[in-house]
Amino acid sequence: MASNNSRNFDFVIVGAGPAGLTAGIVAARQGFKVGILEKGGQAGPKPRGEGMGHYDIVDDILGKDYLPSIGIKSNGGRVWHSPRNQQITTTFREYPHYFFEWRTFIDRFVERANEVGVEILLESEVIEPIEKNGFCAGVKYQEKSININEVYGKAIIDCSGYSGVIGRHYGVPYDEEINCPIVKCLISEANIDIKETPDLNFFFIGNGDLDHSPDFPPCVGYIFPLEGKRVEVGLMLRMAQVPQMRTVKIPTNDEIMMVWGNLKKSYPGFNEFFKGARIDYEEVTYLPNARMVKNFVPYPGVVLIGDSAGFVNPFGSSGLYYSMEMAQFWVKNIAKKMKEGENVWSSEKIEDYNTLFENYAVYKEVKGLYNLIGAFEYKIFNRLRTAEKINRKWDYISALLKQAS
Repeated sequence: MASNNSRNFDFVIVGAGPAGLTAGIVAARQGFKVGILEKGGQAGPKPRGEGMGHYDIVDDILGKDYLPSIGIKSNGGRVWHSPRNQQITTTFREYPHYFFEWRTFIDRFVERANEVGVEILLESEVIEPIEKNGFCAGVKYQEKSININEVYGKAIIDCSGYSGVIGRHYGVPYDEEINCPIVKCLISEANIDIKETPDLNFFFIGNGDLDHSPDFPPCVGYIFPLEGKRVEVGLMLRMAQVPQMRTVKIPTNDEIMMVWGNLKKSYPGFNEFFKGARIDYEEVTYLPNARMVKNFVPYPGVVLIGDSAGFVNPFGSSGLYYSMEMAQFWVKNIAKKMKEGENVWSSEKIEDYNTLFENYAVYKEVKGLYNLIGAFEYKIFNRLRTAEKINRKWDYISALLKQAS
């Protein structure tokens, strides 16, 4: 059903996850009118386990020491298991890191956004951008799966995640070059004691290592303790090297779930965590961690932020901190030009934004991580490839892991 309703904001933000809510809070604090469109019935609608470091931006957005107040402090440990769990390396990160409940975390963002006057439009799924005079001036969205409405803004910030609603419209190759399939699973009554096993665990599985699926892509099983016996577990398919690997077949979601079922039952070390566990949530989804998008401003008027830009840590695949920093950087710089009354989206201004961002320490960190994991995965999953060869070179791999950490 069509509708003639239209509204105007300074900033129109697509997606009410941490990136979108950070962007909205930062813009509203500077006096701008902000609307956030969220296709779900609540902000950050899908369940998940999560953790992040206690950075300054977290205090700034959520309130001083809010994260420690809701989280369980990690010792920063990461346990890396070689194929078939034959060898183990443990690394540590020297900064405060907390595990926490996703819903508590997201609800705090919403509370802070409401405090500064951000308007969040739920059950509002963006369909396509609206272009006028050579720049993106707004978006069309479907409200509660019924009415088609329009909303206009001086800046459109796409924080819609791996689906990249606006980026996809402008030709960003999410499916072909950026997204990696992942199984996400939440379990309770897991065979784990977080006090004894507080670390993240990662299990390397090379191409050809699975007898039941010899052409399965290289992947990493992970164990992410939350609290007590509640754990997020999953399987990250590592797709960056796949185009150069003749021995790999791209699996369907059904094939991924078949492999996942076998890993839970029988993969050495990994299967131990599932004994007696109850599965609360399980699905195949995607992580945008094969590479960053090439152009954060795919069309004048639009910026891709966070997961929509592939702006994540490709090693741990968490984008919380990086998406918050990216959102703050772009909104502050665009807001500055708006206040100065300049043409925010001239080609010169877009070039200035990109240059400033490429000199930003957080951008350099993410770019460095992508370069590092590219070299790492080429050597491990492409050149060595098999369990036998990876295990033979594990001392060398351990050194690389310690460098990355």
